Amino acid sequence: MKKLLSIISLFAVAISMSAQGAHDFRINEVFVLGCPKQCPMTAADDSGYVSPSMLKSCPKPEFYVDEYGEPASWIEIENTSYTTHDLRNCFITTDRAVLDKSMSAPDREQLMSLIPAGDPRTLISGKQRLTFFTGHRNRGTLHTTDVIRLKAGEPNWIAIYDGNAVDLLDSVTVPALKPGQTYARLSDGTYQVCEASEATPNAPNQEYHNDKIREFKEKDPHGFAMTLMCMAVVFTCLAILFLFFQGFGLIIAKMVNKVAKPVVQPVVNASERVVEAAKQASIETKGIPMETYTAVIGLALHEYFGGTHDIESGILTINPHPTAWADKSHELRQIPQHHIQTPKK
Repeated sequence: MKKLLSIISLFAVAISMSAQGAHDFRINEVFVLGCPKQCPMTAADDSGYVSPSMLKSCPKPEFYVDEYGEPASWIEIENTSYTTHDLRNCFITTDRAVLDKSMSAPDREQLMSLIPAGDPRTLISGKQRLTFFTGHRNRGTLHTTDVIRLKAGEPNWIAIYDGNAVDLLDSVTVPALKPGQTYARLSDGTYQVCEASEATPNAPNQEYHNDKIREFKEKDPHGFAMTLMCMAVVFTCLAILFLFFQGFGLIIAKMVNKVAKPVVQPVVNASERVVEAAKQASIETKGIPMETYTAVIGLALHEYFGGTHDIESGILTINPHPTAWADKSHELRQIPQHHIQTPKK
């Protein structure tokens, strides 16, 4: 019983992990191939679909070609998790008929393009992307079947389904794009229309949340205006802080003066009376400065309170006090005795 429960638990965990990995896939960027204006010899069919064979006479954009150098529409899928997941056996579709819940799984598969197993490129690492070209399945795994048809000049619906052809992993409605434009997913989950120079197949998308930011970047490619603007903002903030602290300091000083004035004012009045008395004393002393009188009085007080040195006779009154610390008899050694030997006769 315990083994059976363990097997069931492991199976449930494996299924949940597989489902969680599949639901981490998102449609990251879409490019719909269209006929540029400089190619009047080609045109879309009645349904608005432009096949690669119709564009052989058109210039081949550098960003939008497959492994054979042919232009094609492409769909970029990103693994939004931080772990590696395999996209094999999932489905890509552009037919809204699969949204009918009453449709059986085999019928759905007929309207979808299967991502076959066996290609290591379908094993997508965390935060990495993989681009699939529409049509020409015989060219490799990264090409869808011909059921995937993206129409130029009109909205297109694209969806990713799990391997059971029932669970919807992600879907997006691409608006009508101009030739060369892509529809890219931003980090917050929203989408934006990007120009040809901003297309990033198999790479992180460039985010332009505001057209004003894009316009500012185009008008100031070297960043000089941005630098001056930032410096102006910084110095303006510093000036505002200086005025704030200056005004705050004046207010605090007035408050302190208002509180301390009743206490300090008597001292100030007394000092003013002293200064006035000193001025009158200098007048009564016939023009002699008050500082002179102050110095004389200070010197007299210094002499009176013993500021002068004693008169010395020049005789030393220190008497020696003998100690025995230098007595050699107290040293811990014996004084060697000299023995004189007399020669034998």
